Amino acid sequence: PDAERGVHRNEGVALDELLVPEGLTDVKPIREIIYEYLRQAILDGLFKPGDRLVERDIAEKLSASRTPVREALRKLESEGFVTYLTRKGMVVKGVNLDEIDEIYSIRKELECLSIRYAIKNITEEQVAELRQIVAALDREEQGDDTEHTAMKLHDFDALILRAANAPTLAGFLQSLYDTLKRYKQLNLSAKPRRKEAVGEHKEILQAIIDRDEQRAEALVRLHVDHSRQELH
Repeated sequence: PDAERGVHRNEGVALDELLVPEGLTDVKPIREIIYEYLRQAILDGLFKPGDRLVERDIAEKLSASRTPVREALRKLESEGFVTYLTRKGMVVKGVNLDEIDEIYSIRKELECLSIRYAIKNITEEQVAELRQIVAALDREEQGDDTEHTAMKLHDFDALILRAANAPTLAGFLQSLYDTLKRYKQLNLSAKPRRKEAVGEHKEILQAIIDRDEQRAEALVRLHVDHSRQELH
């Protein structure tokens, strides 16, 4: 029955959460609102790989025309979040291991560059912040709050990027992080990997404290390789 209506298994759930606050359309074009919602829903896993995004259903939910919905979906397609399949329409892209390998390879090189810049520029206040993040990760290591662990690991990486003081590099990495976000929850869902990731960040912090660029870069490469292997 769902297939006959053109609605995939999770689409109704996600669309039920698509609420537009009154007055928001006075600030942003409706196509941007739709685009931002759908993009975030994909990143957060509300829409799963293979789920259909049906113009009609989204437009009806928003009491909007199908034109801005179509524009939003085309933008998502250009960014690689969805793809058009014959007889199915727009669907959320699934896991492509070749694509993941390529992205992780690029990420590894950029993060190595970031850690080198960070060691040169990091302040004592930023080192103290990193210590606090690692201490929090250490306390939570035995828990089951995957989302909170992921958030703390993100805070660590974001602070390194701020310390690097390289805006163009930060832009490139943020784009990669957005693309990989839906895979990171899967990556950290296994408790052994969470523990391993926390340990890797503790070692990276020590290399930063020691101002050891060579060791820090080697640890970053190892961390990214382990993250990628977990998805295979």
